[in-house]
Amino acid sequence: MGFFEWGEKRFARGIAKAMLRSYKSFKYAYPNLSEVELIKKTLSTRPGIPAKTLLKDMDDDNFWKNVAGESFVEVINILVKHEYYEYMKFNIDYQEINNTFDIFKSTIIEEANKLLNLRNK
Repeated sequence: MGFFEWGEKRFARGIAKAMLRSYKSFKYAYPNLSEVELIKKTLSTRPGIPAKTLLKDMDDDNFWKNVAGESFVEVINILVKHEYYEYMKFNIDYQEINNTFDIFKSTIIEEANKLLNLRNK
């Protein structure tokens, strides 16, 4: 694993852990909320423009079903990508971006499996 891959994993892991822990906490505190409501509540606690934008997107049922695939793991994946774009200020080597996104996805799935015992849909 190269230096940059380590950094990408760390970036994705930090966001994923924060989101998954918040989700788990809200799920315990509000057992009657639907999956979408839990995810919206979790996103609302995340600072930054990417989370606020994603929260607005979640209001569109098409987004939840067709873009996020009705999966919290995919919502986190989208959030990580958006925060990465913001962090990098769009100075991204587009030849490496697919590898980076694959690293993000596998790291997020790994964290979800550890913290929530979720399986990727």
